[in-house]
Amino acid sequence: MKNIFKFKLILLAILTMVSCKDAYEVEPKDEVFEENAFNTVDQLETGLYGVYSGISGSALIDFTSKFVDDLTIAASNRGQGIQVFTWSINSGTNEPESIWNNYYVVINRANRILRAAEGIEATTEAEQEKKDRIIAELHAIRGFAHFDLMRLYSASYEPNAESVPIVDRVWLYEQPARNTVAEVAKFISDDFKAAQDLFATLPASTDINRMSSLAVTAYQARLALYTGDLPGAINFSTEVINNSTLANSQTEYLGIWADEFTSETLWQLARTPGQGTIGTIFTDTNGDVFFNVSEEMLNTLNNNDWTDDHRTFAVLDTQNFDPANLQVGKYLGSEANPFLNNIKMIRTSEMYLIRAEAYARDNQLGLASADMETLKNARKDITVTVGYASKENALADILEERRIELAYEGHRMFDLRRYDLGVDRLPNDCDNAAGACSLDSGDYRFALPIPQSERFANDNISQNPGY
Repeated sequence: MKNIFKFKLILLAILTMVSCKDAYEVEPKDEVFEENAFNTVDQLETGLYGVYSGISGSALIDFTSKFVDDLTIAASNRGQGIQVFTWSINSGTNEPESIWNNYYVVINRANRILRAAEGIEATTEAEQEKKDRIIAELHAIRGFAHFDLMRLYSASYEPNAESVPIVDRVWLYEQPARNTVAEVAKFISDDFKAAQDLFATLPASTDINRMSSLAVTAYQARLALYTGDLPGAINFSTEVINNSTLANSQTEYLGIWADEFTSETLWQLARTPGQGTIGTIFTDTNGDVFFNVSEEMLNTLNNNDWTDDHRTFAVLDTQNFDPANLQVGKYLGSEANPFLNNIKMIRTSEMYLIRAEAYARDNQLGLASADMETLKNARKDITVTVGYASKENALADILEERRIELAYEGHRMFDLRRYDLGVDRLPNDCDNAAGACSLDSGDYRFALPIPQSERFANDNISQNPGY
C-alpha cells in the first residue's frame, strides 16, 4: 500500500538506483538499517548524493506550466498533459500523486541520513567539516521539499489553513494529520536556520549543484515573501543580491539556458544524459510539439519591447521560429543531447523581484522602482526608466515581470494564487482545451488534491475542499 508514513528502511548507499515505489514497498525482512548501511562520513556523502538524485525538479515545472496561461495545446499533441491543462484533476490524477510521493521520498531519504549521522563520529577536522556540510545540506533540502509541498497542497495560504504533514524524523507506521500552513512554514524556517547555523561555521561553497548558504538565503527570501514577512523578504534578498551576480548581457543571459553562464544560478539540479530531458515537457525528441507558447504569453512579450528583450530568445525557440508553431526555447539542450538541460532551481533575478514586491507591498515605491529598473535594464538592449505612482501599479508590473523572467520555471501558478487572480486564457489558447478557458481566483483546483492512495493508507489525513 502506498503511504509515505509506512516507508520501510532501505539501503541509501544505492539510492540512485531506487525508484519511488521501491522506497516504500520494501518488506520488513529486506530492511537494511542505517547503522549497517553507513559507517563513515564518506558513506553519508554517498547517501546525500542519493537524496539529490531523488529530486525531480521537472515535475513541478511540468504541472504548473500546463495549469496556467503560458501554454496552448499543440496540433501534434497526442494527449500529453491534457488532464492538467483542462483542470480535470482529482485525487486519482497521476501528476499530483507523483509529485506528492517524490517530495516525501526525498524527505524520507534526508531523515534517514540525518539519523544515521548521529551515530558516526568524524575522526579528523576535515571529516567533521564534511559531516557538518552534509547535515546542513540535508536540512536545506528537507526544508525546500516541505516548502514546495506547502505551496502545492495547502488548502489556502492563510496561516490556519490545512497544509501538509510535517515529517521531521524517520517514521514507519505513524498516520499523522495535516499541519497548518503556519506550522509548516515555521518548520521550514527552522530547517533553513539549522542549515545556516552549520554553513556559518564552514568555508563558503561555490558548487551550485549542491545547496549552499547563499541558496538557502534565497529560499528564506522566497519563504518570507509567501508568508508576508516583508522585512525578512527584503533582508534575505538583499543579502543574496549583494553576494551574487545578475546576467547583464544577452550573451550571459542566453548562456544560463545553454548551461554556459552559471554565475546567476544559485542552485541547480545537474542533469546528464540518461537522467531525463526537461525540454520534452513541451516538445518530443522526434520534433512533435506537445505545447506551444500561448498567444497570451506572446502578447505579454510584445507589450515589453520584446525585440529588445533578451528573454524573448529563451521564452521562444527563435532558432526554429514559426509563428504558427511557437515553441518554448528555455530547455533546448544541445545537438548531442536535445532538450537536456540542468534545472535552475533558484536564481539571482528572482531576488530582485522578491525585494521589489516586498518594497511595493510596504509602500516603498522608490526602492521598488529602482530594483525593477535594474532588472529590466539587465535584460534589455534599450534603457528603461521605472517610476511607480501607486502600489497597485507597482504590483501589476512586478507580476508581469515575474511572468516573463520566470517563465516555465514553475512560478506563475503560485503567483496567481498569491495575487488572488484566476487563469484567463485567450480564445486561441483554449481552442483544443474542451472549454477550459477560465479558472476563477480561489478555485479549489489551485490546491492539488491529497492523493487517494495516501488517504487509503492514512486514516487521519483529510482531503482538500472540492475533491
